[in-house]
Amino acid sequence: MSRRRLSFSTGAAESLAEAGRELWLAGVGALAEADRGRRELFDELVERGRKVEQGQLKAVDRAVSRGAESAERLGDGLRRTVRASVEEVLHRANLPSRDDLKSLSARLDRLAERIERIAEERS
Repeated sequence: MSRRRLSFSTGAAESLAEAGRELWLAGVGALAEADRGRRELFDELVERGRKVEQGQLKAVDRAVSRGAESAERLGDGLRRTVRASVEEVLHRANLPSRDDLKSLSARLDRLAERIERIAEERS
């Protein structure tokens, strides 16, 4: 086989070099555009993430509030149940309740006042 030598004219070589350079620049430009688009996409995703996070935090706050309210209602109900049970046990054991003791204490205070008045009248 014989090797043929391709010969280009100076103008054709310069055109080919220019086309190669333009192709190179187009590739560099495409990379730059892709990088810019990547940054824009990243910034957009960060912003979307912030919005989702804010929504999730609000949802968690609402859930915590509802849970606290439910726990408070449950605690109130439990206190009433325990109080009623204790009063029932005291009643069955024929022991005075807290209200009975308060009432008795008030009656004793009034009685002590009357005794003091009578004692002052007699002295």
